[in-house]
Amino acid sequence: MKKKIAAGVLAAATVGAVLLGASAPAFASSGGCVTGDACVYYSPNLQGAKFGKGEAGNYDGYFGGGGAGNGQAVMNNAASVWNMDHNFNLRVHYREYSIRDTGPNQYVPHDSWVNLGAVPWNGGSIDMRNNNHSQSWEPR
Repeated sequence: MKKKIAAGVLAAATVGAVLLGASAPAFASSGGCVTGDACVYYSPNLQGAKFGKGEAGNYDGYFGGGGAGNGQAVMNNAASVWNMDHNFNLRVHYREYSIRDTGPNQYVPHDSWVNLGAVPWNGGSIDMRNNNHSQSWEPR
């Protein structure tokens, strides 16, 4: 429920900014990450530019905050992820997120971080580093 409420607030704020004539690059990130976000980093070990996303969906945005990767697209460019949510676990998906997605994904427990890497898939493995398309949340 928390994630749905936040989406509504974000949508309302976006509409308000458009109506007031505010201009900002689409899907820009200041590099800010707050409690409840998945904080996605360009480099391993939570280094480089970052992107905060609190909702399920595709990584449609750009890394910010300075450092390696600043200004680069997040989709298929991430190396590490910090799950800053206290109540939800995170899955980083290899493909576009959908409710029925059973494709490769990497699990990130609440209040934890991981370097994206190899995950088992169809008798082999797929490297999630720089192969990250979207994310989803699940209660812990």
